[in-house]
Amino acid sequence: MPQTIDLLIRNGLLITQDDERRILAETDIAIQDGRITALGKDLDFTADQEIDARSKAILPGLVDVHMHETLTRGICEDLPLNRWLDEICFPLDRSYTYEIMYASALMNQLEMIRGGITTFIDIYRFPDACAQVALRSGLRAILVPQIITTTPNVGESIASAEKFVVEWKERSPLITPGFGPHAPYSLSLEDYIEITTLAEKYDVVMHTHLSETRWENDAIRERYGCTPTAMLQRAGVLSPRLSVAHGVHLTENDVSVLVQNGVGLAYNPSSNMKLASGIAPIPEYLTAGLMVGLGTDSNLSNNNLDMFEEMRLGAMLQKLGRNDATDMPVHTMLDMATRNGAQILGMGSEIGSLEVGKQADLILLDLNQPHLWPLIEGRHQNIKEQIVYAANAGDVSHTVVAGKVLMADRQVLTLDIEEAFDAVQQATYSLMIRAGLK
Repeated sequence: MPQTIDLLIRNGLLITQDDERRILAETDIAIQDGRITALGKDLDFTADQEIDARSKAILPGLVDVHMHETLTRGICEDLPLNRWLDEICFPLDRSYTYEIMYASALMNQLEMIRGGITTFIDIYRFPDACAQVALRSGLRAILVPQIITTTPNVGESIASAEKFVVEWKERSPLITPGFGPHAPYSLSLEDYIEITTLAEKYDVVMHTHLSETRWENDAIRERYGCTPTAMLQRAGVLSPRLSVAHGVHLTENDVSVLVQNGVGLAYNPSSNMKLASGIAPIPEYLTAGLMVGLGTDSNLSNNNLDMFEEMRLGAMLQKLGRNDATDMPVHTMLDMATRNGAQILGMGSEIGSLEVGKQADLILLDLNQPHLWPLIEGRHQNIKEQIVYAANAGDVSHTVVAGKVLMADRQVLTLDIEEAFDAVQQATYSLMIRAGLK
């Protein structure tokens, strides 16, 4: 008699993202206790739940290595970063409440489920509210309270961030707390030293913005006489527990220092374009050995959480900026969105590829639609090309995290969309009044 398992996915086109980057046609995936137990054709199992994946690609869940669960997308636009922060973001940031943040997290996590993001790192406010939503949504969340000390009341404090880490460390297998010092220009060197000491004490991750703009580099050079990376090195921050966002204006020596210390980078092409921050020279970073993942940044600076769009734009931006159509090929972009992101977050042994023994974090992509045709097999197989250059978040039909189906046939099963919409509308009105923007 066949063994009964929790979940069986049948007859999919499997994009494994394993070390050999195998693509397996008409393949089944067996899942038990949240992990992949078998891959192969016509697996001899019965299951409590079965999904027919014919005409679908099966990918590892996408890993968003830099985002903020912000609320007010499309409200105030078209400013450079330093003015955008001072005139818009900081007045909003200091006006958040727990209830407003909870509504914002509902919206963001719904969007991520529907777009195939299964793991994300959020650096923003009221992390407990986001964690409570994550318990409902079923997503794999790394929550790093955004600490700001130079501008009053716009971020979390070091003390409140430590409290969150203590309360949530090992509380849920899907929620990882850490520390999120905002940026070298919004904290002091001494602050970074204190936060690093705490991260080491609790053995948790850190995440920060780094060299996003020339303005940032100039400000840190005026204050400390060095680059932002050198400032962090001086503070003892650099280690594999740290990941950094943007890195648009890193020097060659900065990159070398990050590589030597095992620091990973989040590439955020849409945000960098919208805020005119510049084009991060990612091909040079990869050649130097820097581990690069992909992030959406916030819905304020993107304005969506579509990782397929980030893959597409991330490739095209480099090709245009370097006048070289061979730069950033599809396999590089898909690696960034899956296995690289997992490695940067210290989860490479658990997620980022579809292999026996790993967590069953995966998504199904509906290939039965004209914008993903033709599908070619053999020497000119083009499924990765279609995923990177033609797919979008709306093509995701199923989202699975740790073997639990969060969305089936585009219906989110863990969060209520009507509840979220009502909460978001009310919270936005309240936030804008509190921030003096209405």
